[in-house]
Amino acid sequence: MERVEEVPFIYNGVTYKTWVKIVGDLEKSIRTPLIALHGGPGLSHDYMNPHIDLAINSSVPVIFYDQIGSARSSHFILHRGIAPPNTSDEAPAITIDLFIAELTNLIDHLKISAFDIVGHSWGGVLGVEYAIRVQPPGLKHLVLVSSLASMALWSQSVMQLSASVVPENMHSELVQPTSMGKHREALNSLHAVHGCTCVPVPDEVKRSLDYAASEEEVCDTTVPQKMFGGEFGTWSCIGRLHRVLVPTLIINGRKDLAQDFVVQPFFDGIAKVKWVRMENSSHMAIWEERERYMSILDDFLGA
Repeated sequence: MERVEEVPFIYNGVTYKTWVKIVGDLEKSIRTPLIALHGGPGLSHDYMNPHIDLAINSSVPVIFYDQIGSARSSHFILHRGIAPPNTSDEAPAITIDLFIAELTNLIDHLKISAFDIVGHSWGGVLGVEYAIRVQPPGLKHLVLVSSLASMALWSQSVMQLSASVVPENMHSELVQPTSMGKHREALNSLHAVHGCTCVPVPDEVKRSLDYAASEEEVCDTTVPQKMFGGEFGTWSCIGRLHRVLVPTLIINGRKDLAQDFVVQPFFDGIAKVKWVRMENSSHMAIWEERERYMSILDDFLGA
């Protein structure tokens, strides 16, 4: 059972739309629904699609959505021939609060009183900030996959790993992009070793990257440029992690962009926490060790 809808999201008086895909039965399933938060910021939900396995094999309803400014949801400038809903020349302030408001709106719209969250990379940042700032009573489990506890640690890790695989003059494009084309070029070199080692790279992964920085067309890069150049560029949750009150699972890969020292603060700062390292994965254990990843997730969410 799968359905797709566009959920109205009013922000600063403007009505945007959040594109949502629900796999499974929210009304009849006895399992807690899982909300999947994709990375980026500025990618799409597509590469998170393997979580459908939980709906098929374990009757876990899974909610996917493209975050505002990304893929199929509303954009802030003309994107693939579609005009933005905001009529001014300027997009609203693009901050973590914007994405939290969108997530809260989605949960309210779907009328789900209990839910779990899995966030990958930037999606983990959104998930942990939602847990810290909102402390929603409906959140039962939090899963942080290949995520980061601070941008400083992430940047340190990316620069370390890129030293041997990315041309020196492209290093800064990985953490502070000046153009999404250059950012994509640098990412391709890095991702081949530390991003997604599947051969060939799954179509869903390529599709998600293309939404943010296509080599064939001009894309709306408002979200990544505003976030990396603003709040997210200096972001950290270290020192606030004691406010995460729900059981939390940390997952990273042996060859991950999110090296152990990048996720270590989660383990140190969250009270109810478990950490699993995927020995045959980089940044995409979702794909690289799909069966084991889903088994670990299912066991944790069912506990």
